[in-house]
Amino acid sequence: MKLFKAFTPRNRSTSGPSTPESPVTHRVKTTSAGKKVKVFTLPHILKRNVKHNTEITTQEVPNKPTVITLPPPELLTFEQNLQRNHLDVAGQQLIDKEEYLYGQVSEDVVQLTADREREEKEQLTRDRKALLSHIDLAVKSSLSTNEDSLEALKSAVKAILREEEQDTRWLKQEGKQPPWRPSECTLHHNAVLQSLVEERMDNAELPPEDCNKLRSSLQRDVCGKGRRLQDDLLRVVKEVRSCYPENIDICNLYGKLYHQAFSTAMRKIAEYGLGMADCSYLLYWVNVAYPEILQNPELKAINPETWGKLLSSELITPLEEQFVTHQETEMQTLLNKMLKLEEQAWVEGSEPLLRDNCYFSPLAIDIIQFINNAVKSIETVLKDTYKVQVIVSLLKDFLISYKKFQEKVLKGFNHRNSRPVIAANLYCVEQFRKYIVNKASIFPLDIKECCLSIVADMKHCGYTYLTSFIHKDLKSQYRCLGTPVWLDKEKHVFGNLLEGIKKHTQDLNGLTESCHQELIGQLHLEVTVEYVRRLLRRKIKLRDKEMQEQAAMSVREDSQRLHKLFIEAGSREEWLIDILPKIAEVLKLQDISSIQLEIVTLSQTYPDLSDCQVSALLSLKSNLSASAVKKVKKSLQDNKEAIHSQETPSFFSKVQVK
Repeated sequence: MKLFKAFTPRNRSTSGPSTPESPVTHRVKTTSAGKKVKVFTLPHILKRNVKHNTEITTQEVPNKPTVITLPPPELLTFEQNLQRNHLDVAGQQLIDKEEYLYGQVSEDVVQLTADREREEKEQLTRDRKALLSHIDLAVKSSLSTNEDSLEALKSAVKAILREEEQDTRWLKQEGKQPPWRPSECTLHHNAVLQSLVEERMDNAELPPEDCNKLRSSLQRDVCGKGRRLQDDLLRVVKEVRSCYPENIDICNLYGKLYHQAFSTAMRKIAEYGLGMADCSYLLYWVNVAYPEILQNPELKAINPETWGKLLSSELITPLEEQFVTHQETEMQTLLNKMLKLEEQAWVEGSEPLLRDNCYFSPLAIDIIQFINNAVKSIETVLKDTYKVQVIVSLLKDFLISYKKFQEKVLKGFNHRNSRPVIAANLYCVEQFRKYIVNKASIFPLDIKECCLSIVADMKHCGYTYLTSFIHKDLKSQYRCLGTPVWLDKEKHVFGNLLEGIKKHTQDLNGLTESCHQELIGQLHLEVTVEYVRRLLRRKIKLRDKEMQEQAAMSVREDSQRLHKLFIEAGSREEWLIDILPKIAEVLKLQDISSIQLEIVTLSQTYPDLSDCQVSALLSLKSNLSASAVKKVKKSLQDNKEAIHSQETPSFFSKVQVK
């Protein structure tokens, strides 16, 4: 047998507990043939608890002292370290043994016998399997609540890192390497983590008290997985992270694995047809609950930006469309039902409710609440303000139908409850207008403008309907305006008209304060329009300067009295105070150039003043020649472009002149 010297392992790691400097000890032994040989024995820490002797014999080397080196008594065997979860120490022991059995040695280094070498290598293979099994177990137990599991994980991580270092050393060496090199323990560790995460997500369950709060097994499954993901990631950040070195981004590794597991589970659910409740719940988790979990300040160590979406657009888009379509259909049905109930009550002769002596309908409040709930639901579930436009656009269709209902009421003169219904409708219309203005940001521009136009038209028609009864009663007083009787102070024509108007303004009731104020303002405008219309009917001829000045004075006085009455009644139409005095000024002036200037000024203030109305006004001054009238109208025509470039109140377009 060839003789070898004692072998000392190379490249031994300096980390962790160390073995004695010479891992191989020897003693002198006499063989049966009478020869003296040296017997080499593995160190205690590299030995397993086996009964057979692990001795290595060499030929005696004369004149050299025999040295027996024993390990410190406190050092543990591989099996003891394994049982106590000292996995990094156990790993180092196997690396030392691997170096001893597989390391390259010089010619004078001893070699094991073939049988012994095979036995030791087989034993090393078994030991490695046992070590890796314990490492796997430590990794799999890292999310348990047992505090000892964290210490085991720390040791396992160190063992994994040593294995990676050993892989690197072997890659740099020439010759045959152990069959398990490279061991790629990090990749195996990541695979174990993935298996662990998938298993925990598959087995996630909610407590019984929480299960009762959810409608379906699908919702309980989704919520259970989401809660498991949240709790586990919090444990990773707070506790597991400390078991790994900083250069290993364990938080994001766990985060990505949980994201992938949750995504897989959600994808399987989304691929099947879902009822509306389950569809809504799934979308809520995808768009709201899951992002909120990741935005938890305690999870700031996790960066989900590169993970991708929880569900692909191919899966999420149909679900979102299903949800929005359902919301739209439900809202449409609800709006139609509410309006039919309102119309049915009117047909049956029911009067609206009285609240604080005002006619009141809950229609607008209910509709706005329904729309708000649908909008909030879409914003909450989808986190998409654009899709809420589908819901608010339904308000336009509703208002169109509501306007048609109002038109039926306006034509239903035989219905005793029509006036209370219109009064209640005006309150609703005002609520809709406020809602559209306050929520303008969620309305498409064209829808918003259309809705506001409908609301304005409904208000005008409603007020016109209510004032029509007043104008009908005042018709006899109107008839005398702009006639010779009107100029007769003793007849008190305008005074009687004011008394009638005052009585009606005092009798107006059943409207809210804001609606009452607007109604008074519209009545103020309509009475002024009627006054001017009657004046321009040419029922009086102002033949000379004296009559024209008298008429001008009457118009001014009437203007002041009329304006005072309406302002005291609550009108805010202050701008109407200037119209009648400007007409009076035209009646008073005698110089043609002054009349020209006044007409042009009047047209600049009120661009809707027509040629026909100017002709009617000038025809009151019967002493004005046709050429003078023509001259005034020409100056008006010359200033037409400048007049129409200004934005001013509309008044004369409401005055009909034959």
